[in-house]
Amino acid sequence: MSEHPIRHPELQRITDENALLREELTGLLTELDGLLVTVKPNLLAIYQSRIGVWEMRLLQAQFEVARLRRCLELAQASLSRGLPPDPQEIEGMIELESLGWQQQLQEAADRIRTAEQRLKHLLPPAEDRELKKLYYALVKRLHPDVNLELSDAQRQLWQRVQEAYAASDLAELRALTLLAERDAAAPPPKSLDRLRQEQAILSGQITETLKRIQTIESQPPFTLRASLEDETWLAARRGEIDAQINQLRTRQTALATHLKHLIPEQIHAKRFDQN
Repeated sequence: MSEHPIRHPELQRITDENALLREELTGLLTELDGLLVTVKPNLLAIYQSRIGVWEMRLLQAQFEVARLRRCLELAQASLSRGLPPDPQEIEGMIELESLGWQQQLQEAADRIRTAEQRLKHLLPPAEDRELKKLYYALVKRLHPDVNLELSDAQRQLWQRVQEAYAASDLAELRALTLLAERDAAAPPPKSLDRLRQEQAILSGQITETLKRIQTIESQPPFTLRASLEDETWLAARRGEIDAQINQLRTRQTALATHLKHLIPEQIHAKRFDQN
């Protein structure tokens, strides 16, 4: 009797098929993470730099009109009680109530500043290509959906890979690649049943990842990807916002005039400007 077990005829075939499935899944997972970690933040930053400034101006105009409208409400409430409106009292109440508006404007300004900083510090094309190449190799070696039997040390290493990739830390990814290669070990032989089980899991992961990618790309900001590069669309969108701002300015003038007739000492509309 031979001392070596007879290799099942399907073992090599399923092993090769699983290798192809891992390659496919690796590519999809790399694409998915790229969409979430790089493409989405970049699109949001581009949106803020090209449209966000106009939207913040619109927000300022909305708050200015809301402030005047509230001044009128308080003045009319005083008159309804038979009392003359007190400009200082109204101004004090408006100051307190406007804290929420100011916070929203500050958040809008912060988003624009963050976007500008992100776009200024994008990796050069050559480094970006290297980052993606290294990440692909590390996904293939360490991603738990691709590698079903990772050690605790490998899982910890994968966590570091994700953090480095999210930060676009090319130097760290280079170092982690060396660690992953140094700690690599030949996988133990697997039974036919185990290979078939892996094949089903890998196929399921591929299907699920494809669905996630399709869902993500069907939602903003991905649906705006082409529009954000279209100067005609950008001009039209900015024009729509400018038209809304002009309408609000007209409304602001009317409210200020009405308020001046109610209160001898006019409460001027405050502009909520960016700090």
